[in-house]
Amino acid sequence: MPVKDPSDTLDADADAPAPPDAGVAEDEAADGEAADGETADAADGEAADGEAADGAVAEGVGGPERHEQTLVIGLLADPGLPTELAEYLAEELPDALADTPVEGTRYRFVVVRETLRRLGDARGERMIDLAAERANREGWDFALCLTDMPVHKGERPLVAELSRGEAAAVLVVPALNVLRLADEARELVAGMLVEWAARERLARGSRPLVRITERTPNLHQLEPDDDDDVDVRLTRSAGPLWMLAGMVRVNRPWRLVLGLRSALAAAVATAAFGLVSNPVWQVSAAMSTLRLWISTVVSLVTIICWLIMNHQLWQHARSADRVVRRQIRLYNAATVLTLAIGVLVSYLVLFVGNLLTGWFVVVPDVLSESIRRPVGFADYLRLAWLVSSLATIGGALGSGLESSDTVRSATWGDRYRQNRPQAGKRHKSRRGHAAGHRAHGGEESHHE
Repeated sequence: MPVKDPSDTLDADADAPAPPDAGVAEDEAADGEAADGETADAADGEAADGEAADGAVAEGVGGPERHEQTLVIGLLADPGLPTELAEYLAEELPDALADTPVEGTRYRFVVVRETLRRLGDARGERMIDLAAERANREGWDFALCLTDMPVHKGERPLVAELSRGEAAAVLVVPALNVLRLADEARELVAGMLVEWAARERLARGSRPLVRITERTPNLHQLEPDDDDDVDVRLTRSAGPLWMLAGMVRVNRPWRLVLGLRSALAAAVATAAFGLVSNPVWQVSAAMSTLRLWISTVVSLVTIICWLIMNHQLWQHARSADRVVRRQIRLYNAATVLTLAIGVLVSYLVLFVGNLLTGWFVVVPDVLSESIRRPVGFADYLRLAWLVSSLATIGGALGSGLESSDTVRSATWGDRYRQNRPQAGKRHKSRRGHAAGHRAHGGEESHHE
């Protein structure tokens, strides 16, 4: 039996066709290796993305953070114009002061209307002490008093003062600019809030601050005393006439016209009689212009003096202190000037009404027959002039029927009487939301 050569066996195996499953296995193996490569690439990519994300997070942690913080600001205001001014500030300042001094800072204002008492100039009796005490009691971050009481520092009118440590401030409304009252008040309050909030809230990325001295360059800042807790005190170089004008502006003397309804009714009744009186026609035609002016002055002085005496509007200085006596003089001057403006406006309204009524009712032929000469427009002017003066004196008698509170509310005659706590309702209102509650005897409203 022949023996096979081993080389022949190897050659035969090499020439023999490969099994079908062999090629498939090799292809699957190749595909598997490719898939493994793609998986590895994807894993590498995800790892790279993860590292990038971690780097971004790490960078964000190291960058500036934004903290939302809401500061509650209480505005304590005297009734009348100070309260209206406080409501205006509460509407305007939240948006104007947003993100000041740092990003995320928000302001919420609470307006409380009540009569503010100022006991004196000693520490603990000042208006700024009242604001600090009220802020602590209410839980406010800051408190501001808007007072209609005139305040002086030396010989200068005090406009505003700020205590950073007490988180309190005072704004004297009569010392503000009469022609731009709201604008100056907005700049002053915004400046004081920035000065206070920037003390401990300055941080990296804070907005540039506009200091109070830059907002109100026309005011003078006094240097604080060594033992004084007031950090910023602003005064005006104007004299007492500036404060007097501000006090009259706070009184709003035009309200006196509507307040003296009984006096106006008596004046109209007197005028109606005078316009159809033949003796009055003859006297008006015969009187000189000087006499008519004198009659006007006498009638105005008469009703002003009657109002002061009848309603006890004149203040008497019972103290020998020079500052107190100066305050009393200011009160009396503001009372007289307020009454003079209100009565003068009433006189002018009465004069125009008498002129139109006389021109319509008094027939020219009848008036001409009475004064025995041709009638012109000047005769109707003189008639209305005289009748208005007579009617004003008649209105003084009618003013005695007015309530003293009605007259005092428009003057400074009894301002000390109002310096006592007032009981009243307190309401809370938000934009789109309102709810009522009572607390501390004043009217309150919230603004954000």
